[in-house]
Amino acid sequence: MNKVDRNRYKEYIKCANECLANRVYPLSIATGTQDGDIYVDGKGCVLFWHYCGFAYISGDVSEDVLEEVYRNFWVSDTERRFLLITDSEFVSDYYSGIDLLRVDKRIEYTHNGIIDNPPILDDGFIVEHITADNIGDVQGRITPSFSWNDSDMFLRNGFGFMAGSKEDGSFAAVAFSSAVSPEEVDIGVETAETYRRHGLASCLAYKMCEEIIRQGRGPVWAHAETNTGSQKTALSVGFKPIGINTVIQKKP
Repeated sequence: MNKVDRNRYKEYIKCANECLANRVYPLSIATGTQDGDIYVDGKGCVLFWHYCGFAYISGDVSEDVLEEVYRNFWVSDTERRFLLITDSEFVSDYYSGIDLLRVDKRIEYTHNGIIDNPPILDDGFIVEHITADNIGDVQGRITPSFSWNDSDMFLRNGFGFMAGSKEDGSFAAVAFSSAVSPEEVDIGVETAETYRRHGLASCLAYKMCEEIIRQGRGPVWAHAETNTGSQKTALSVGFKPIGINTVIQKKP
């Protein structure tokens, strides 16, 4: 597959919209909202590889393409991780049983668009917008740096909320736009281990949904099938499961 020049990314917005497994991550690349790479086979197949490592395929996929993806992105070393997310049985069956790879499941959600019954924030915490002044306080694995190449791009094209302890001002939790498209926003959430079981994830996820809907967009959510904590948070703020995708990645 050939890598597309970034100046041509907008030519692939239609293809990004046709990614049935997920649209927000491919569209975030095609619109130039977030960093990522686009590859094409010249026969209508398009691969979107987001900065965070998530990859999606649009169009007709051949075995030749799947073999090339395997050789170029899993057998070879890449500058960042490569997780292929697909709803295609053909794709998942092709990679199943390969010793180098691990095949998992990922639950995808959509929101009902109703914002009511907000979770009650524990009195010991304060919530604020993520800004240039406090983004350096955000810690953890699923934070803006997970899916945004730099803070400036996040502050310009994304948004989020963070919770801190009233007692000492320490970082407690964050919810942010992990992927942004003209129509949807995918939400990422992280709670510091010290402050878990205070309902912070639900409170911040609710605020994100509220803001996304205010913007006229749709909140989306997804998590590994085994992540029951993320599932509980999603259901608590109005998300409904709409499907299960396959995630293919290199074994540790």
